[in-house]
Amino acid sequence: MKMAKRDSLFMSFNRALKGIFHVFKTQRNMRIHLLIALVILVISIFLNLDRKEVIILSFTIFLVLITEMLNTAVELAVNLVTDKFHPLAKTVKDITAGAVLFASINAALVGYLIFFRKMHTSNHFDSSIFVKIQKSPEYITAVCLAVILLLVIVGKAYSRQRVPLRGGMPSGHTAFAFALSTACVFISKSIILGVLTLIMAIMIGESRVRSGIHTKWEVFMGSLIGIIATILIFQIFS
Repeated sequence: MKMAKRDSLFMSFNRALKGIFHVFKTQRNMRIHLLIALVILVISIFLNLDRKEVIILSFTIFLVLITEMLNTAVELAVNLVTDKFHPLAKTVKDITAGAVLFASINAALVGYLIFFRKMHTSNHFDSSIFVKIQKSPEYITAVCLAVILLLVIVGKAYSRQRVPLRGGMPSGHTAFAFALSTACVFISKSIILGVLTLIMAIMIGESRVRSGIHTKWEVFMGSLIGIIATILIFQIFS
């Protein structure tokens, strides 16, 4: 009985991911929104946002993504009911498109109010990578993981596996493991800690291959995404 509940929870996650993948693969606007979200997350790292600004920014980003997904779901539901032109069907689609427009306008206003003020009040960036990292917001690692999650979703959306949480290109577990290992090196500046976390990341990747969930190539791509994305986010623009 417990196993059935676990499988049910596991499959519910997979169904949710399948929905996200479908919207990403079929909707150009969703891909644009995700790209903008990635850019904003990277820029926000260098603007020293406070906790309230981070919450507002995160809520705004996800609001746009959620409304775009709901818009797609409503369009599919309308098309399922009727394949002929009907004024009411068109009105329903227009209303949901209007909701996306409102969310996008709200995101633009929030971004302008937050970034405009920060760009005028922030001091020039330090040239040292480690000084920059030490002065970065406390949520920098969380931002890294969020960006990597989006990159993994993008990669899996184009892979052919039927169950998103089981295998596929790239390995999400490996990407997160190597991202955390790279972040530990930058934050702590400790070679010993870097080596230990690297060994743990390699062990995670190896376990994914041994269990038959991922191929070596998928694990390698996951590790590459984790390392490169973390380096880019921490400081590639100096």
